Amino acid sequence: MTVMFTRQQFDEACREFIHAHQSISSAYEARLSGWSWKEHHTLPGFGYMHRIVTLNWRHPASADTFLEIDDSLDVVDDGTTASHDSPDSLTCHQYVVLSATFRVPAFYFSIHGSSGSPLQLTDIMQTSLLREDVCEGTVATTFAVSHPAMNFPLLSQGEHPTLGTPCWYFHPCETASAIEEILKESEENSRRPLSWMEAWFIVLSTAVDMQ
Repeated sequence: MTVMFTRQQFDEACREFIHAHQSISSAYEARLSGWSWKEHHTLPGFGYMHRIVTLNWRHPASADTFLEIDDSLDVVDDGTTASHDSPDSLTCHQYVVLSATFRVPAFYFSIHGSSGSPLQLTDIMQTSLLREDVCEGTVATTFAVSHPAMNFPLLSQGEHPTLGTPCWYFHPCETASAIEEILKESEENSRRPLSWMEAWFIVLSTAVDMQ
């Protein structure tokens, strides 16, 4: 198959992936487990993968080591967002959806504190979701994390394509080329939707700690 998905191929790849990683036989398998397939409650053809994981806070200074905050933007605490001062664990909803523009999987997520309030971006960068070096050399605003050498933000805020709820997501513009490089190393299985999806998770795990 090509490095881009049709809707049918995406659905097939997701279902195969979920089935293949139902049993946990290793630490690697555990990182890829827990996903389920969800359909839109009224519209067909808008299905997605979903799972819920528990995150922890990193040391408050760890994200600031790599992340430059745009000082011209004020972060307003109106009481509706969770604070990293809280020792409570965090709930992260993770989604794998099909990007209608790039025709590749895209990773969406939201993180909430124990009160149910969503985290601001500066606090998200201090959780265990992202690998510590992913923000090196980037600049953060209240709605995006960007790298000066990239045409698109690394991390942006937007609506979930199916649910319409606020989420954060990694821009999928470079996904196809990254997957193509991985699949070149395994021509025998590169046409299988499951192989494509597993290669996508390899790329994703360079930025996200798939715990």
